[in-house]
Parts: sequence; structure tokens; C-alpha cells
Amino acid sequence: MKIFILCLALFSCLPEHVIAQEITDEPICFTLRNDANHRVYGSVSTAYVTNQDGLKIHYDGSFRLEAKGTTDPETGYEKDITEFCSSGPFFPGRKLEITLRTLIPVFSCKSSVEVGEIVIHSQTIMKDGVEVKKMWATCY
Repeated sequence: MKIFILCLALFSCLPEHVIAQEITDEPICFTLRNDANHRVYGSVSTAYVTNQDGLKIHYDGSFRLEAKGTTDPETGYEKDITEFCSSGPFFPGRKLEITLRTLIPVFSCKSSVEVGEIVIHSQTIMKDGVEVKKMWATCY
């Protein structure tokens, strides 16, 4: 029993990139939807893994979503929503990292990709007498 507890304690102290990450046979798809009244930029990233050459790698996909309700006038295609599919490697709990940015990252979280839709929000707040946009995503 003491050995099991020690092993569990050692395992829980390891950094996330050291723990084996799940890779699925089939990609899991989810959508990102912009609920803000302005364009948002960001990325979706997998966990790091070590490749056959011993290099730590991860996958990163960028997105740009137009303001809520924006559609392409010619095609009618929604420009405020996008779909991502990934087989991993996932963070524990089948999560990927969602990062929102302006010139620099302003929000980041790890969210389960099995919930279906992740919604991006924005709110204008006053900070030191200046209007500032606060952005976040509903992460699970």
C-alpha cells in the first residue's frame, strides 16, 4: 500500500509534458463560435510529445473569427464560426489549449474537445479611465 501511494504521489508531481498523452484513432471535432461584436484571433494547440528524434513537438492551428452574425454576402457562409478536428496528443481529459490574442496572448485555457462548441465572449470594461476589451472563452 505504501508503494502504491508513493508511486501515485510521484506520478502526480510530474510535469504535464512527461505524462503520456492520448492520441485517438479517429479525430474528434468541435466548433469555436465568436459571440463578440468584433473580430477575434487565436489558436488551438495540442500537448507536447517527444518525436522519434527526441524533439518535443506540438501542433498549433490558428483562427480568425469575424464579429458575431457575420456571413459572406456571396455564399452565405458563417464567418463567426469554425471547426477544428484533432486526434491529439491531448492534455489530460482530452483537452486542447485555446489561446485568444490581440498582438499578444490575452486569454488561454485548456478545454475538453468532447463538449462540441466552445464560445468566445468579450466585454468592454473601464481600466484606468480607458475602455478595454476583456476576452475569454467558455472552457470545459
